[in-house]
Amino acid sequence: MSDITVIVPLHVFTEEDRKLLSEALKTVPEGLGVILSVKEGAEGKTGKLPKNVSVVSSSKGDSFTELVNAAVEHVETKWFSILEYDDTYTDIWLKHMEKHIEFMPDTSIFMCLNDIVDFSTKKYIGFGNEAPWASAFSDEIGHIDLESLNNYFDFYPCGSVFNTDDFKEVGGLKPNLNNVFWYEFLLRAVHNGKDVYVVPKVGYVHHLGREGSMSEEYLKNTSEKEAKYWFSVAKKEYFFKTVRDVKPYSEENGEDEE
Repeated sequence: MSDITVIVPLHVFTEEDRKLLSEALKTVPEGLGVILSVKEGAEGKTGKLPKNVSVVSSSKGDSFTELVNAAVEHVETKWFSILEYDDTYTDIWLKHMEKHIEFMPDTSIFMCLNDIVDFSTKKYIGFGNEAPWASAFSDEIGHIDLESLNNYFDFYPCGSVFNTDDFKEVGGLKPNLNNVFWYEFLLRAVHNGKDVYVVPKVGYVHHLGREGSMSEEYLKNTSEKEAKYWFSVAKKEYFFKTVRDVKPYSEENGEDEE
């Protein structure tokens, strides 16, 4: 299916990272365009790339959110997907998206089941995104609604296929929301009437435990109290499509949010 663009945010350029990027790109189906998004000034650090990969830059920084938002502005297809450079697609996912879109044309975000794998040992940890297929999780099985999101937050949106216009309409990702930006985005999308559906197929392999990864740095540097603070902020900010000023976490405002 050629109506999907794959976005790969890249903020580091070591030899190991370039090798991981190369392996990730091999899992993108033939015929799909790829946008590699980097910080302004880093365009020449990516190494040799396949012909289907174009490079864009973000003038606002190299955070995951800024790199994704910058890349979306260059997407010319109706749909896009996000591939983290240390993850991979499965063979069945993007190749079959045309059928899913044809069958459910009003869906805004097609999520997939993730295989969660330890980066170092390659051992299987478990499924991701499977919760909506549990009985009574939401009003409609397989779908994510506002009530379920208010009670459950453990989703992995990378690998998903997003409607480009809908993503822009609801405001994209918010860079100032620490590590809850995906959770807040899902809340905001559903609040604005966008349908989010989890296809009951494993479409993406997500690695955990890589030294220096965004998730590992967050776990190392964020206390339980601070994590609760940011989730409470997300539940307030999803009503707004634009980025608003948010107080950084402190012991004092952390107490206020509880």
